[in-house]
Amino acid sequence: MSQQPVRTALVLALLLLFIAPAWMMAGQKKPDPAPGEETARDALIKFDKEWKDYTNEANFGDTRWKLRMQTRVHLAKAGAAAVPLLEEAAKDGSAWKPHTRRLASETLAKLRGPKSALDALARYDLGRMDSAKEGKLAPDFALSDASGQSYRLSQFRGTKTVVLTFILQDI
Repeated sequence: MSQQPVRTALVLALLLLFIAPAWMMAGQKKPDPAPGEETARDALIKFDKEWKDYTNEANFGDTRWKLRMQTRVHLAKAGAAAVPLLEEAAKDGSAWKPHTRRLASETLAKLRGPKSALDALARYDLGRMDSAKEGKLAPDFALSDASGQSYRLSQFRGTKTVVLTFILQDI
């Protein structure tokens, strides 16, 4: 057997081994991230860019609570897919800003907390957020007390005054 056919066969084998996979995959793109990962990353990037630190100035019409709530809802909807991103963001010295590191750490605690709280956050309808307006009838909603008893605002219309208090650090 001459050297030429062996050399030709060797060259062809090498071409198939190294060039064919690249040629066959040329039209293929990198797999897309899981929907939850992308949602979580987009929400965290938006929060990182748009958050404004607190000052001692009056904050009438302050919308930071909305940004925080929107971010938390998106992260809760992403669920377990958000955990690696949040763990990376929460680390000291990560590329994320301090306010985002803090939010990531707090959100990780919520994701690892009671499933019922996480589910409630994931089901939150962002379209209804900030729907109560001064001088207008409050939209109906339901809340449960510590014993699990559920109450609707409509139960009290015209009979009792209802006052709700929200502690911002718990949101």
